[in-house]
Amino acid sequence: MIETHPILHTALTAGLLQYLSGQPLYELCNEQITDLCELINQCCVRIQNGDISSDMSSMCIQTTMHEEAIFQYASTDKKNRLAHWVRQYSRCPSASERDAYAAYVMACAVKALSALADWMRSTEDEAWSHVAEPPTDCPWDIYCLVVEGQVDPIERIQALEQYVLFLEPITTLPCLISDELTPIAYRAIKNAIRTKGGIISGMERNEEISARDTEIIRQGRHYVDSGMSRRNVTTAVHAWLEREVSKPPKQRAEWLTLETEKALSRKSVEAILKRNFVL
Repeated sequence: MIETHPILHTALTAGLLQYLSGQPLYELCNEQITDLCELINQCCVRIQNGDISSDMSSMCIQTTMHEEAIFQYASTDKKNRLAHWVRQYSRCPSASERDAYAAYVMACAVKALSALADWMRSTEDEAWSHVAEPPTDCPWDIYCLVVEGQVDPIERIQALEQYVLFLEPITTLPCLISDELTPIAYRAIKNAIRTKGGIISGMERNEEISARDTEIIRQGRHYVDSGMSRRNVTTAVHAWLEREVSKPPKQRAEWLTLETEKALSRKSVEAILKRNFVL
């Protein structure tokens, strides 16, 4: 049965959250970190009544270090002996089956968390790679904005894919299918996949907007080069855009998405033209 303790129940998750929440990219990973901390917390609750004993702590550390080997053996072992391989590699023969399962699930969660932490750290390092060291007198909100501006969506997607990859053994090993920890892992994977989908949609939308703006700028420059008064260009470009949008879907230009039902407002068109020095 899953305990309903708050995430900060264990010193481990409290320490993780305190450290990670102080990173400039925390807000971008908040949901994933929260899911992992819940998973780690429930593992800790299972294998301890108070503080984690030295034996249990060693078991968790050794299981994390040897997680890949444990998975290779457990996934090919027809007897579903995950607990056996955890005991073998962690040198903790007295661990119960449930404790061994919890140690393995925790190992997967820790590796998934490491994937996010590595991405956060490398992105922050890249943001300040042009200076000898990061500024110490910069307001925190500005510091975070600078680092967020360095985020490469492709690299962020890759970090999320690594995150999911490290959690997938929990959902694929037969002996863990009915374990109460597994639904938490499923939810974490689902949330990460949804986040990845949102990033991809945003990238595609940015490409669509870029293509649309390019055509608006090109049309505006065409009118200017043709001798049209600049104060009439916005109206002319807006009317042209409305004509393009009103065309049947099959006759539309490729840069105009099929979902577009109406043209931008005249004010938006003017802003695009001014921003790109057409006006």
